[in-house]
Amino acid sequence: MPPSPMTRSWPSDRALLFVHGVGNAKPGYYARLVGAVSAALGASASEFAIYELYYDVYNDWLEAKTGLADKIAPLVGCIRAAVGRDQGSATDAAELAASIADYAGDVLWPVLSPSARFIIREAYLAQLKQIVLDGIRAGVDSPWQQLSIICHSLGCFHTYEALHAAARSKAHKLQPVTDQVRFSNVIMMASPTQMIRTVAEALGPVVLMPEAMHTLEGSALSIPSEAKVGGGQQLSVSRWVSLTGELDPVGGYFFRRKADWAYMDLPSQESVIDRQSALNVGSRAELAALLQSAVREREAPDIS
Repeated sequence: MPPSPMTRSWPSDRALLFVHGVGNAKPGYYARLVGAVSAALGASASEFAIYELYYDVYNDWLEAKTGLADKIAPLVGCIRAAVGRDQGSATDAAELAASIADYAGDVLWPVLSPSARFIIREAYLAQLKQIVLDGIRAGVDSPWQQLSIICHSLGCFHTYEALHAAARSKAHKLQPVTDQVRFSNVIMMASPTQMIRTVAEALGPVVLMPEAMHTLEGSALSIPSEAKVGGGQQLSVSRWVSLTGELDPVGGYFFRRKADWAYMDLPSQESVIDRQSALNVGSRAELAALLQSAVREREAPDIS
């Protein structure tokens, strides 16, 4: 089924797109987040056209996951080994490492499915194009549009892929120089993009069509850009923010230890590390159980 992008009326020159992480989001999923962001924006919230991206093919991913069991095993093994090194050789770290690996593996496994990546990317690009068109119809040409994205978890990976595809291809008419489409803010919460890059590189031939994954390009992750006439690059994003917590393994932190192999750190990004307290976790074993529960329930672990 072709993507059906959301359309909105623009009250001013600003638009905000929310992108969810793991799970089959349905209408109403974003209600709390939209409410919280609107409260933070105060009176200016009424100036935004708010969009919500739904990629409802997750059930298809689950079916595909069943047939990828032999490939998921080495993926989880790579993460377990890396987490174990970060946690040292203490005996009580073994169960935690295994649980974090299973949890992160559940977030990362769609990397193994090119069809899932392509479907989401096309749906995402269709939504971005619709946002720009809605702005133009409201009398705000693309150079003057104030576009922002807030994404979470696996949605950060899809955002990274979609924005790079938008900046590279003339077909989408979303390039920062040719089409003058730029994003004022991209805020990534608990991004697994660097973790995906590291694990995908370690898996090698297990990852199908790696050449079609922007996350694996170059010597490091980068902000999307297009070459400018006369030389240099024009970035697609003016302000790129990475937000994660000290207890968030998907965001690259393991018990307040930053793991360079897992933490997304782009040139010129703004990094915000939230100091978290595991109020409902008294031991590593309890954290392991919490992560296992998160995998079963297919939602973020309840850590405040």
